[in-house]
Formats: sequence, C-alpha cells, structure tokens
Amino acid sequence: MIAVATVPAELAGYLDELVRRLAAVADLDAVYVFGSAAQSEYEHGRSDVDVIAVTARPSTQAEKEALAAAAESLPCPARKLELVVYPRGAERHELNVNTGELVHFDPDDDPAFWFVLDRSIAEQHSIALLGPPWNEVFDPVPPETVSRALDEASAFAAWDDPRGAEIAAARARIWRETGDWVSKAEARRRA
Repeated sequence: MIAVATVPAELAGYLDELVRRLAAVADLDAVYVFGSAAQSEYEHGRSDVDVIAVTARPSTQAEKEALAAAAESLPCPARKLELVVYPRGAERHELNVNTGELVHFDPDDDPAFWFVLDRSIAEQHSIALLGPPWNEVFDPVPPETVSRALDEASAFAAWDDPRGAEIAAARARIWRETGDWVSKAEARRRA
C-alpha cells in the first residue's frame, strides 16, 4: 500500500492561488509543497509553508523580482511562506523568499547546505502542485552530499533557537541511522 499525502485543507486555496500568481509572471515547469505540509504534520499558524518552484529556464532579474513580488503579495495563512525557485536542471537556486523576512536573488547570499537538505527532504516528501512528480525533475541528492550538508548545518553559528538546533540534530541523527527524513514534529517526539 502506498500512502498518498494530501495538501492540508487550510492551505489548499492559498497554494492554488500562489501557483496561479507565480505562473502569471514566469514560465513554470513545476511547483512542489514539501516539509510539514507534505508529511501530514502541518500545524496551522505555527508551521511554515515550504514551496519549491521550477522555471523552464533561468530567470532574468526582472522575472525573479516579479516572482518574489507575487509571493509577497499573497497573505500567507501559515507562519510564513518559504519559496525557493530553481531553473530546470539546476542544483543551485536562483531565488529565495521568506515572506516578510528576506528575499535573496543570489544563491551565494544563502548557506548552501539548507538547499541541499530541502531537496533531500522534498525528494522523499513532496506534493506536486504543478507538473510532474519530483523525481522526474530533480536528480537524487547523493547521500554523501546530504551528510556533508548535515555536518555544515550542525556547525551553523546562526541558530537563534536552541530548541530548533536540538530538533535539527535529532532529524539529522534519524536520517543518518535510517536514510529517512522525519518531520520536525516527529523528531520532537523522538528526541
């Protein structure tokens, strides 16, 4: 039996509109929701909404700005939207938006390990909102790459929440032991 995750009801309309707005300003190949919303662990008002969009080709600066504006223009029913945009076939993102907090147009402005870990998590737990399944768009992230990213994440000096660092360490330990990504809520239960 294969379990099929569904989008949380509280997010369905929001995600439909987000995809519509993003598609209005860029040529999209795919859009995925991942993280707690794809792992049946979404907590309304507490969780973020994690979304990866894939454009058909690298975006111009004006297109990246339009994508960021589209994301920011839609009130998020969750704590915030974390949107990352990749051009098709790329391992490096070209836009990172945390609504109300930051917009980065250059991947060098962000610690690269976050995006390796996000892609690895989405590889196991994502819901296609537009386009084909994840594994038809992204190559698998090699385990040694994930392991290096976990090492970098554990050394990350900018943890502003000791509990967040503890949960990240628990998730890393579980991944190293099993190869499976569990949600933050499941890591809290196991910690």
